Amino acid sequence: MNPKQSDQYFVWQFCLLFSFSILIALLGTFKAPTHFLGNDASKQQGYLLDQARVFFTTDPNLSASQALQSSSKMLVTLPDSWDHSNKDFEGQSWYQIEFRLNPNKPKPNAVFLPRAVMNAHVYLNGYWIGGLGSLQGDISRHWNHPYLFQFSPELLNVGNNTLLIQVAGYKNYRSGLGRVWVGPSETLEPLYDSAYRWQVTGSMLATLVAFGSGLLLLLFAKVFREQEGFYYLALAVIVFAARNTGYFMDWVPLPHALWGQLVHSLHAWFACLYGLFLIKYMGLQWRWIRVALWTYAISVSVVTMAVGGQAILQFTFWLLMPIIPVVFILNVLLLSHSWRTRNFEGAILGCSSLMFVLLSLRDLATMIDALPIESILLSQYTGLLLFVSACWIIFRRYRSLLEDLKDSNESLNSELAIREQQLFRQFNLLRKIEQQRAQDDERRRIMQDIHDGVGSSLVSALNLSETRPLSREEMRDVLQECLDDLRMAIDSLDPQSDDLLALLGNFRWRYERRLKASGIALLWSVADVPKLEGYSSRDLFDLLRIVQEVFANSLKHSQATKIELSVRWDAANDKVLLNISDNGVGMPKNTLGRGRGLAHMNIRAKAICIELYTGKSMLEQGLTVFMAIPKVRKR
Repeated sequence: MNPKQSDQYFVWQFCLLFSFSILIALLGTFKAPTHFLGNDASKQQGYLLDQARVFFTTDPNLSASQALQSSSKMLVTLPDSWDHSNKDFEGQSWYQIEFRLNPNKPKPNAVFLPRAVMNAHVYLNGYWIGGLGSLQGDISRHWNHPYLFQFSPELLNVGNNTLLIQVAGYKNYRSGLGRVWVGPSETLEPLYDSAYRWQVTGSMLATLVAFGSGLLLLLFAKVFREQEGFYYLALAVIVFAARNTGYFMDWVPLPHALWGQLVHSLHAWFACLYGLFLIKYMGLQWRWIRVALWTYAISVSVVTMAVGGQAILQFTFWLLMPIIPVVFILNVLLLSHSWRTRNFEGAILGCSSLMFVLLSLRDLATMIDALPIESILLSQYTGLLLFVSACWIIFRRYRSLLEDLKDSNESLNSELAIREQQLFRQFNLLRKIEQQRAQDDERRRIMQDIHDGVGSSLVSALNLSETRPLSREEMRDVLQECLDDLRMAIDSLDPQSDDLLALLGNFRWRYERRLKASGIALLWSVADVPKLEGYSSRDLFDLLRIVQEVFANSLKHSQATKIELSVRWDAANDKVLLNISDNGVGMPKNTLGRGRGLAHMNIRAKAICIELYTGKSMLEQGLTVFMAIPKVRKR
């Protein structure tokens, strides 16, 4: 859809939605259910009673017969509100209604009261036929409940019949009695059922949905901190739901006066919180409006508590009147904002909000008796539309956030896959470089070992041959040393060259024949020791070179007949102890060739961080070399 088509589609949706909202508001104002006027069946078969004589009393123990005998009754037309017929009165009123049966209509057996504020009991010809709850003390709050009482037709007289309705109420609370229907129960029950659905069941469902919507909004605002404006709407919805409980609950958790004060304060706080939400939603920076809304809510609460619950009811209209134009203007601004920004969710919110404000004005007209007291209050239902609209916006934004998160995850996964491939290629390249470097290091090590071993032996023999001819025995020793060095270099290439005992075993296997040929006995005492950690092949090769140096000295210079090698584990110091001793004449201070002698043994030991000690054997003859090798190589 191109931008032009999208703009046309929005205009069409906005106009349709706005027209629908105005239509619903007009229908609610002028076509709301009027159960108190009855239907065609009730008009044909029942009796609509709207004339009564009323007697007011503060004596809660007055009986029905005493009320009938009272002569101080005044004539009223139903619906009757005490605010007009007996202003500032609080107590009980007895409405006496006379009616005669029409022989052309079915005999009645039920009484239907669309509205009696606060509570009512009904008597027919002196007999009690029904009533709900208490009429004394804390009066049962059935002000928004319809009543249907059935009775036996035998209670009716052929001539005149008297219907006596006892109503208990509070002052300034629009107490009174609406029109009364008498007729067959099958005719009046549909009227009662419809009125109960609108006035009680619908109120309960609307309140439950409002509570659920408020909690959902609160959770949404808490999880998504950038939607913090919805905190105000969540609190407004919860306040609205708390206020609505009075429509269907026949009791309240507070005394009547305090409950009245609380309800009026909740009206103000709802308007304040909802106005703050609209300001936040539109991004308005009008600080003075926010200050005015907070001031209004706090002021109403203070005035309500100061004046008192009974007296404050007569100022309801004037307390609510200042805030209604403000909220209405904010709704108009919201609609204008959504039109300019082509924001459909703002249009939905604005239209449902406008519908709520218009029908709240209609309910306010009922409160000031501009409409009959039997009229059904509708703002609770349009408020429900407003809250459902807000929940729809939440769902839409949540779904958008999930889609954005999904797109971000897909983009991130794609980017990660590319990075992973790049890292894999870099890793393979680095591994090849590392392998090549290891191979080069190994070649250099082998070349160095051959240079230090075979090369030094050959150079020493060459230098000696230049001074005098080498004997056969000397030539054999030089070649044997060269061969031993080559074998040790080859052993260092073994994968198991980091195993000390394996290296010593190979060394024993190669040297044992030479020792036997020279008449030297080898005593080998090797215990199991832990594997050394952190030592490279080059480190162990240097260690083996020290061992080779000691054995070579014993063969060439010490004139020994016995060599003893022992290996054991020193758990206390976490070290491997290697000891070599012979019974010869000891080691000369310097030996032939490069890399030989005690000095070079110390250099090798220091390079691989082991402890090396040399001295005489316990028998004060021969040489002892002692090495302490840490299990973990020192750095």
